[in-house]
Amino acid sequence: MNNSVTPFALIARWLLLAILFVMPWLHGAERSWEQLVVAGCILVATVLMLSDKRALSALPTGTLLIVLLFGIWLLYSLVYLVPLPLSWMASISPNTYAWYSQNTTQNTGYLSLYRQASLVELFKYAGLVALFLLISRFFITPDRIRGLCRAVVTIGSLTAVYSLINFVTGGAMEWVSAIPPWDLTWHKGIRGTFSYKNQYAMYMVICILLTSGLWFDHQRTVGYKRLTLMGAFYLACLMLLVATVLNTSSRGALVSLFAGSVAVTVLYLVRQPVLLKRWLKPKVLALITVFTILLAVAFSQSAVYQRFSEQKMEDNGRALLRSTVMQVINDYPAFGTGPGTYPFIQHNYKPIELGNTQMSKRAHNDYLETVATQGALGFMLLAVPIGLMMIRLFRQYSDSPLTGLRLACQASVIAYLVQAAIDVNIGVYLLPVHFIVVLSAGWVIGHILGQQAPANNSLEL
Repeated sequence: MNNSVTPFALIARWLLLAILFVMPWLHGAERSWEQLVVAGCILVATVLMLSDKRALSALPTGTLLIVLLFGIWLLYSLVYLVPLPLSWMASISPNTYAWYSQNTTQNTGYLSLYRQASLVELFKYAGLVALFLLISRFFITPDRIRGLCRAVVTIGSLTAVYSLINFVTGGAMEWVSAIPPWDLTWHKGIRGTFSYKNQYAMYMVICILLTSGLWFDHQRTVGYKRLTLMGAFYLACLMLLVATVLNTSSRGALVSLFAGSVAVTVLYLVRQPVLLKRWLKPKVLALITVFTILLAVAFSQSAVYQRFSEQKMEDNGRALLRSTVMQVINDYPAFGTGPGTYPFIQHNYKPIELGNTQMSKRAHNDYLETVATQGALGFMLLAVPIGLMMIRLFRQYSDSPLTGLRLACQASVIAYLVQAAIDVNIGVYLLPVHFIVVLSAGWVIGHILGQQAPANNSLEL
């Protein structure tokens, strides 16, 4: 990598870190104007980065291919904003044609039923693609990628401190109020700086996993019997984050955390069978047992345990929400209703039992909602670059000083994808942003490890 950095590049890098710091305090970027500001700042940082003509000369292998594939998806999304003759629409999307033909004065229409919503969504999409490019350019060395993840952990831990203070005091120190109609009290569940506690809990899950990975790599470097200032910092952050997520009363977040952690641990042990023999030693088993007991005690005193006890695994109307989104998919199978339009059209389909609540405006399944708004083609175009990034992230590499962080990125991706099937990750811009952060970090780590052992990674992208 060319280590010479232009002033514009320095500004772009610090602007990106400033975005990550401010975004949690904007309700996780829930409102449209908050999302536009965040996406706009990311795009400004990208323009500053590209002002250096050498900006694209030192990217990880395969980065431009991923950007190209994302670009195809963005071009597809742009089609929703292009006026089309109604005669064409009658053939490719009959229900969209019926929607626009109600106004007999129009001769053209759009594939999006609400193009203003789709315009905002397209701008957000562009910000996510630009974020991947920024991370691939500015955080391409081991120290820099650790620094990025350390920044994410530190920022998340600050919100955890804020959250725990308000949880204990009942909101006496609340700076960021929930956006109505959310009115859950602090004692019933920590929502952090967000409005919806489940979304904040997912943010905490990502921070917990990254903290664990950073701590693991740090202790492997200095020795497990030695506690340094940095090691103590990671442990303090981890305790704060765990205490916070347990008291969000979010069942889905805990399920996602468990799924991501277990899946990655099993995969790692299968690939490293010698470690399983070490883990079966009495001392190690005793430590694992003590840690499990302490975690169980903390769980039994948390708000989420109370919710598990009272509600078990009730779906809170999610079956009806999925039935609603499936009706939309059946009516708009080819192209969907347009990016970002689901909250505006769902009321035409949902049963009266769901009422007119904020929760019922989303499908609570990001996969189905994406198919409903972008069609099967849009879903596949998005899945291809994400799938290729995951292939690199989950490829087997030899152990390295980045092993813990790589495993943390893997677990974070799995946790996010699990949560996306049962809740609304795309409801706040912060969660897709952090999904791209951990995917991009894994992409860079895979590039670094692939360079170190090219012979073992002949399929490297």
